Order: sequence, then C-alpha cells, then structure tokens
Amino acid sequence: MPEISLNVEPRYGYYPWWPEDGNDWLHPDDVELARRMIPSMRVFRREGEEGPFVVLYYGGVKLRVLRTLWKEIDGEGFELGDWVEVLSRLRKNEPRTGTIREMLWDERARGLRYQLLDNGQPIANFFAAEDLRHVDPTSRNLGD
Repeated sequence: MPEISLNVEPRYGYYPWWPEDGNDWLHPDDVELARRMIPSMRVFRREGEEGPFVVLYYGGVKLRVLRTLWKEIDGEGFELGDWVEVLSRLRKNEPRTGTIREMLWDERARGLRYQLLDNGQPIANFFAAEDLRHVDPTSRNLGD
C-alpha cells in the first residue's frame, strides 16, 4: 500500500459529525464559528499551520483546528469564488456563468457538488465538476 504524505497541501475534507472530544480540538477564538459550520457536508480546504493547529478555509472563512478525524476527499480543481461556466452537456444543463458559492460533499453520489451564484443570486441546482469549466471573468466572450 502506498504511503500517504501528510505534508501535501492543500487537502480537502469535511466533518459529517462533531468530534467527540468537545471543543478542545479547536482554537479558542474559532469555537463559535466552528459550531455554526460543523457538522456539515461543506468541503474545507486544509492549508498551512499556525502553531499546533492546521488551518481550514471555506472561502473567506478560516478555522484553526488540531489534527482531527475528518473525511478527506480529492480536490477537483475548483475553489469557492471561482468563475465557471455551466456546460450544456446535451441540454442537461442551462448554459450560464457564475461564481462558486458552496462546495459540498454528496454522500449518495460519492462526489463533490457545487452551487453557483449568477448575478448575485444562488442557482438552485448543484453541479458536478464535469458540468463546469473555469472561465476568465474579464473575457468579452463570457457566457458564449
């Protein structure tokens, strides 16, 4: 079995439960925020360390946690805030552009799902990575 390096950053994962050891696994300044975000299917990006804590990001939200059991998953190259185009995929989707608003794990599908903002409004549908492609928001051909 190949050895997994714990130093490869970034890594992605989620907390479908609250770890059993109370709040001691959190930086004291992050407990209230963590209680609002965990447990959930939100996919956090783990990148870097601050003292004994690893740093998790969910868009502009930053949490500092001790190394705890989380469900690690593979990233797909998309991040919160990325500009993307929804691909038609034989008219399965309505083509549009937007920014990634939510990045969630879908346990049933065993894959990541992305919710977008289109002109500041959330799109109700969630999309898989194969439904999306990165776009340059400064391009004049946005949405073509």
